[in-house]
Amino acid sequence: MAVIPFADRFEAIADRRSPLTVGIDPAPEVLKAWDLPYNAEGVRVFGLEMVEAVGDLVGVFKPQIAFFERFGWQGLKSAAEVIGHARSTDALVIADIKRMDIGHTIEAYAGAWIGDDAGTPVDAITLGAYMGSGSLKPVVKRAAEYGAGLFVVVRSSNPDGILLQTARQGDDRTVADALADDLTVFNQGLLGKMGNGPCGAVVGATLDDADQVLERLPTSLILAPGIGAQGATMTDLRSRFGRAAAKRTLPNVSRQVAAAGPSRKAIREIVERLADEAFTLRG
Repeated sequence: MAVIPFADRFEAIADRRSPLTVGIDPAPEVLKAWDLPYNAEGVRVFGLEMVEAVGDLVGVFKPQIAFFERFGWQGLKSAAEVIGHARSTDALVIADIKRMDIGHTIEAYAGAWIGDDAGTPVDAITLGAYMGSGSLKPVVKRAAEYGAGLFVVVRSSNPDGILLQTARQGDDRTVADALADDLTVFNQGLLGKMGNGPCGAVVGATLDDADQVLERLPTSLILAPGIGAQGATMTDLRSRFGRAAAKRTLPNVSRQVAAAGPSRKAIREIVERLADEAFTLRG
């Protein structure tokens, strides 16, 4: 059976539902607000409730694995159950793991999440690249083989990240620009029907200068955190990213959705509104 690239699967579900990406982030304060215990059972119930509330509306879920991993193997078991339930709704799942290493180690990280033989199969993962963009090549290869997506942190909005990512190299490119160029090279020969490859980028929706690095990512899907509680709106995103990049962006909302819970009705109402707003990015 032919492998359908993640980028093509995202385009299809974004057109059918919405490009909105809902984060599943069971942080301690969220579980307390939901009157759930701060343990593996609490994160499991939170994740399943989020999926039950909006699984038929959302095109992409993004569980933050750190909040599950916090509770050891029991927490990872909860994550696997939540991920399985999310995928059963036909939504895509991005495991937010931000792994980073070299050689066999990064291959093992990739194998844990990507592919038919993965420990916990998902549709895409997040990565860091501070070990050098070349360290990502084994993951790119596996992603292409199994039709998975990768989202590499290129421009984040935290102050410390900005200082590092905008530092100049010897060729006068910023660190972020150089990484973006490499991701575009990696995508060559691996493009889907809509012209996007497996290597996507994480670019903060709150950045006023995002367009500069996005110009170097013409074949990448863009995962954009920062919508909602962090201050950015869908209108801001379109203005900052420009029409072409906004059309291939996955706007991520986490805390704003979780804050509406535990009422499924309230969660659904806010997601319906955000999904409609996100859908305008497709035009």
